[in-house]
Amino acid sequence: MRRILSLILLMVIFVLAAAACAGEGDPADSVESYIKAKAEADGDELASLACNDFEAQAAQDALSFRSVKAEVEDLSCKKSGGDGDDALVTCTGQIVAEYDGETRSQDLSETTYRVVKEDGKWKVCGAE
Repeated sequence: MRRILSLILLMVIFVLAAAACAGEGDPADSVESYIKAKAEADGDELASLACNDFEAQAAQDALSFRSVKAEVEDLSCKKSGGDGDDALVTCTGQIVAEYDGETRSQDLSETTYRVVKEDGKWKVCGAE
């Protein structure tokens, strides 16, 4: 019985430690999640992935994709610069959107994202 309780306690500690480290991950993961949420017009997810100064733009991004059917194709992002709590992230791939029978694509390699660490999590804080 004591061995089982020790094992359960060890598992709980491991899960909590993994959850605490999740926000410290790769800033590129946050950008990938942001782009996917943008294509899905998921305003709540975009707000959670945006830094405080970028929340209004995140809301606009969600609105701009509400009336289109969009898909993300061949998405891959990587950190391309920055240090400490600031990073630059570049991506490849595209967002393909269909609106009123017309298909348009946005080449993601033309944008560099600025990402900052807020409250221990990487947040998108601008796009150039």
